[in-house]
Amino acid sequence: MKREQGEIGIGSLIIFIAMIIVSAVTAVVLIQISYHLQQQAENTGNIAIKDVSTGFKIISIGGYRYNDEWGTTPPYHEQIDWIDIKVSLIPGSPAVDLRDVIIEVSDGQNSLDLVFNSSVSFNGGANPQGGKGVFGMRVIRDLAPQTLNQYVITTGDIVALSFNATANGLDLLPQTYLSIKLIPKNGVATFQQITTPSVYVSRYVELM
Repeated sequence: MKREQGEIGIGSLIIFIAMIIVSAVTAVVLIQISYHLQQQAENTGNIAIKDVSTGFKIISIGGYRYNDEWGTTPPYHEQIDWIDIKVSLIPGSPAVDLRDVIIEVSDGQNSLDLVFNSSVSFNGGANPQGGKGVFGMRVIRDLAPQTLNQYVITTGDIVALSFNATANGLDLLPQTYLSIKLIPKNGVATFQQITTPSVYVSRYVELM
């Protein structure tokens, strides 16, 4: 009788130890799952914050008309040939790399996406150069801590994003619809609709 009781006691002990082991393994698994969920929640929160706080503020938009082919004096082309968009970052926005930015433009008939190309430049002179499907950058104000030579805009910087409208098939005559959307890699897109003036009286045309 005592022998049977001892065997039963050993069996109960084995079951008890097994239950402890299973509980420990379960606890470890739950801790790992909780850790991964916490990391995922933090990453999701950081992405959400970045999406809400990242973006551009448009300061002004202007257009330039080419001089005629006989010289550097008026008359100018009837349509706007070059678009110049002065921008900065919205308050609280982290740095934005222009190489990740897309400019979506449309005149109501044509729509295209422009990507950054450091070789595109425009200084307001006659007959600016610029290719299809690209935009360039001109520094207006460059503050510390990061230089715009790296094509990264930080708080307080002001740049002009420029593209050749004619080369991209946009026919910007007077009283023409134009939409511009600045799309960063992360964050909120900045959208602006414009109707060009009814008459162009100078080479530079203020659009916004």
